[in-house]
Amino acid sequence: MNRFHDVRLQLIRPGPQHNQLLSPLTQYLALCGDGSPITFSIPHEHRRFLNRLDRLRYVTLQDQALLPVAGQLREATVVEVGQDVSGILASIPSLLSEISGARGAARQAGKTSSGDDFVHLRLVLGGSELAMVPFEFAFSPQSYPNEGREFSLQLEMAVTLTREVPLGRPRRLDWDGTTEPRILVIAAQPAGLDVPLEGHLHAIRRAMEPWIGWPKADTASAPVDAARARLPEVKKRIRVLPNASLDAIYRACAEETFSHVHILAHGVEHRAAGEQSFGLALCEDGDPARMRIATGSQLAKALQAERAGAAGRCSPTFVTLCTCDSGNPGSVLVPGGSIAHDLHSEGIPWVFASQFPLTKSGSVRLADALYPGLFRGDDPRQVLYEVRRRLFLGAKGDHDWGSIVAYATTGPDFETHVAGWFEAQSKRAIEAGLARFHTLNDDRDKTEKQDILERVRATLDHWQRRVPNGDTSQERARRAEYHGIRGSTFKRIALMHHGDRTAFEKHMREALASYRSAMNAAAMDEKFHWTGTQALSLAMILAEKPDRDTYDLVVQVARHALKDPAPASQAWAHGTLAELEMLAVHHKAASKDARRIGVIKGSVATHCKAMVDLVGAESFQVASTRRQFNRYASEWSAGDEVKGIARTAVAALDGRADDLESASRTPASST
Repeated sequence: MNRFHDVRLQLIRPGPQHNQLLSPLTQYLALCGDGSPITFSIPHEHRRFLNRLDRLRYVTLQDQALLPVAGQLREATVVEVGQDVSGILASIPSLLSEISGARGAARQAGKTSSGDDFVHLRLVLGGSELAMVPFEFAFSPQSYPNEGREFSLQLEMAVTLTREVPLGRPRRLDWDGTTEPRILVIAAQPAGLDVPLEGHLHAIRRAMEPWIGWPKADTASAPVDAARARLPEVKKRIRVLPNASLDAIYRACAEETFSHVHILAHGVEHRAAGEQSFGLALCEDGDPARMRIATGSQLAKALQAERAGAAGRCSPTFVTLCTCDSGNPGSVLVPGGSIAHDLHSEGIPWVFASQFPLTKSGSVRLADALYPGLFRGDDPRQVLYEVRRRLFLGAKGDHDWGSIVAYATTGPDFETHVAGWFEAQSKRAIEAGLARFHTLNDDRDKTEKQDILERVRATLDHWQRRVPNGDTSQERARRAEYHGIRGSTFKRIALMHHGDRTAFEKHMREALASYRSAMNAAAMDEKFHWTGTQALSLAMILAEKPDRDTYDLVVQVARHALKDPAPASQAWAHGTLAELEMLAVHHKAASKDARRIGVIKGSVATHCKAMVDLVGAESFQVASTRRQFNRYASEWSAGDEVKGIARTAVAALDGRADDLESASRTPASST
């Protein structure tokens, strides 16, 4: 499990954010951790520093002509700028102290160079001239880990660097497990400009593959048919605006909510209040050939469009700008900042951008490296770190790895948000895989079926590596959730092998072990009564000896869950109690005479009716419970008495009168 050690470095000076040039005479204040404020200066004149940054561009303007910058000169400038930034960091002793403290904490916890401990350097810049300093190019200063090497690429203590706008209040992070990933891909090619849209779409489509649904019926008799049949499912997840205008972006965001927005367009220089600024080359609405330059502030308002019917606003969590100079503040003399700065300051929590020109091949590699982790629910700080390393690895005379900047929002509950998203995405990937498995033919599609099961197992194994091992109630609940879902998954896999008794029992026993692990993790947490019920169920199916102690414990927990004020929680508890009534036949050695079975049927019917009354016949809770009882009634070797009770439960959940009239007169008292 990865751990992040926050180090917040705030650089401030008196006065407004704009209208200040870099100068050795300007005094800045650095605030870092618990250390005293540090006064320092940046030993560079503004014009000289701009000249150096100009050599990081691939072409430069000389005598009214664009001329290429020699590769050797650019490579030398990367080193020079990295050393310049290294000197700035070295002048802040408290930063070294904080990073050393993070390293010490990692070593004390038994972590060394295993790659699972990160320093998150949160850079809060209180001046436009500071935003033009490419901190991402820094080399490790003297006495830092890997001295003299790229600061943000090292392994000994992985550092992931993000930027923040000092607003004094945290941005709202609307990001949890209930939000399914949907991405809006915005592309624009006005005035003869071209972008590698096909490469980006392929990268995003590949990254989204585990969550793309399949048609329920087996219409995929050939690969072409399968691709066509899945197109509606693809469109549920990915929407493309190929000739985007500001108005088209606003309309799309007013119609739908997107968790991610990917923008592929050219960054262009323009004049704002007579000063240099960078905007986005979009299309004119209704005329894709004409260019309209959009500012960061305009783009932010389009992305946060009011939903139709005044039903809130679109609020993407991640915006990726595959756009040259989208992180470049331009002139520091007027208010405002780069496109990325403006998006972040207007409420977008996470913005990925490029401070310098971004190569076309680098932009494709960026998309290819970024989205698998973001969609999977990996911590975006770790994703950013790996993206940099991937860009560095694939560099061909470019420095895209250092050009990438990220404006980011985190908070005290950020890791909880990350965990919730990751776990929900893992469950969705498993569900999509198993749903596809059901549509395949046993003989014709044997290889694909095996591939699906391997991917499902890989998803569970990846989840297992993220399971916390602490003893807080939240950590225990997350462990219980993992083991419970693992048990549910292998139970379903076992059912898929129902004709193969050896495979069926193997997967059932793996499911049973997982359910028991979930019980041990959850202890008496009333939210996890279902894991105990499933363990009791599989023990009966596998003809294990009765477990009355576990049975009594689960009944107690489920009854307590009935007191939860949430109707959904009460419904789940009723579903559990209905199943436990039936399982008493095995685990409490309940009498199997007709009268006793009638009592159990009456109790089961009562709980099932209560469930329907609470959440409705079409709810997920009722559908899931109906599916479980149908297994007892038709798929599992559960004995005639259990099958009869299960049919009563299904009838009650369906609201049918048959098989219920006599049972409903019997008091529900067996558990």
